[in-house]
Amino acid sequence: MSESRETDSGRIRVADITIAQLSRGLYRSTATALKELVNNAWDADATEVRIDTNSPEFDIISCVDNGKGMSLDEFRRFFKEEGVGSCTKRKHQRDRTDIYHRPIIGRLGIGMLAIGQLCHSFQMESHYIDDQGARRAYRANIVLTDVDIADKEVVIRDDDLATREVDVGRWKFEEMEYQEARQGFRIFSDDVRPTFRREMRDSISRKAAKGLSFRLSDLHSNFYGKAEKSIRDCKAYLETIWELCVLCPVPYYDGLDEFPVDIKLFSSLERSSEEFRRARAVIRRRQERLLAYTFRVVFDGIELKRHIQLPTDRKTIPKLYVMQFDDEVFDARLSLEGYLFAQIPTAIRPFELSGVQIRVRNVGIGGYDSTFLRYSERIETIKSRWVSGELFVDEGLESALNIDRDSFNEHDEHYKKLQSLLHQRLPKVFNEIDRIATERRRDIGTGKDEAIDLAWQGMVKKHSRGVLKLVSREMGQDAPVVSFEEKSRTLVLNTSVRPIGRQAGDRAVRAALIAYHAAKQTVEADEQKDAMFEQLLREMLRYKP
Repeated sequence: MSESRETDSGRIRVADITIAQLSRGLYRSTATALKELVNNAWDADATEVRIDTNSPEFDIISCVDNGKGMSLDEFRRFFKEEGVGSCTKRKHQRDRTDIYHRPIIGRLGIGMLAIGQLCHSFQMESHYIDDQGARRAYRANIVLTDVDIADKEVVIRDDDLATREVDVGRWKFEEMEYQEARQGFRIFSDDVRPTFRREMRDSISRKAAKGLSFRLSDLHSNFYGKAEKSIRDCKAYLETIWELCVLCPVPYYDGLDEFPVDIKLFSSLERSSEEFRRARAVIRRRQERLLAYTFRVVFDGIELKRHIQLPTDRKTIPKLYVMQFDDEVFDARLSLEGYLFAQIPTAIRPFELSGVQIRVRNVGIGGYDSTFLRYSERIETIKSRWVSGELFVDEGLESALNIDRDSFNEHDEHYKKLQSLLHQRLPKVFNEIDRIATERRRDIGTGKDEAIDLAWQGMVKKHSRGVLKLVSREMGQDAPVVSFEEKSRTLVLNTSVRPIGRQAGDRAVRAALIAYHAAKQTVEADEQKDAMFEQLLREMLRYKP
């Protein structure tokens, strides 16, 4: 008789203590936390959201928008009934906002607590019109408590903590009179975490404070444009502003013919190409849509825009490429378009702009990826720094977003498809910029050689008092490096022969031989020959085109 074996099945549970860890903070940086509040204002059809930090004290944080507000029913569901993460924005097949038809960003409903990463408690105030058309308002206090949330290492070692119900904070609200001038949603805190305040205050020196301005262009002139390598050189406060500009769903700065790509710096041949026209059409389309959404983000009095201006070095050769895809991937639509930009042969500065920025529903995810989604087949450290780009995903890829909306699950099928599309496109880009860089080096080298030839010719003529002239010819490998034609009184430099095989060495040997023969054919006395040889050689070697 066979022995029976126990079997069982059931649902997987997630411990409350694990979920509670989310309230400690999900976000990589101050900007990525504040971005979530901006996204909520976008979804609420606000036309403006204002974030203030009370700089330079940084003892108060507020975020105010003029959107539709958060109803009291939503508040109860979020904090009392269903809990944090109970988002209804996309229920009933809703995909666009009601007024400006913006693509809805929010999915999970955890962005509300993003400010909790920067403070211990906060107040909310909402003035809104409910479904019946009644004007209503309320004010709420939210106090987050870390006391009951055990450290992850403690949870691992304690037998009882893993399944214990956890209290992550307290809330209370009171209704108030609706004020039309305050229509929208407000979050405010004067209970700022010391770590946030200290980091921000320490990042602004007296010298930097004098250069601060309410104009974004001034910040780029005074700080971002002077950061030789990285925006991090500007320290935490300015880095936060710059990162918000990159991540938020805001338009490009100023004229579209200059931002994000300055088309005046492209050759007429390049501007007439089909590739260039298609890439420009993508950029124009994105800007037109963002402007039509009528959305402003103001941080400490500074209106944020994408202050991306390529090329970052005007003495380069710029190239522009297009990417487009729209098809079903594993029974779900993936629709995207974008551009890749290259400046040859100079690294893009600051380096935070090198790589590719993925934007899902207009929001930047994780900043520019300098690995190009792990392009390992032929990622060249130097040339990859010449390339920047943006990929705009209008449909799909959202299932690949991690909870913090700052990174991707790299095993998701849409992510894999996007990665494959980019990696198929990059070889053409890198091969072409490699070819252009090689041609440019050759052209520069040829130009320098011609300048040196002309200079040396003048020096020989001057030191020989017009008796000799110098010419360059290809004489073959068997002919000497420098020869003398008696009849025409001409020194001939044989450019077919490279005495050393290195540019600097070849130049030195050629100069020495030319100076020797010039002295030999010009004067008879040995002492005079030596003097002329030394003077002419010094002058030839010192010359730099």
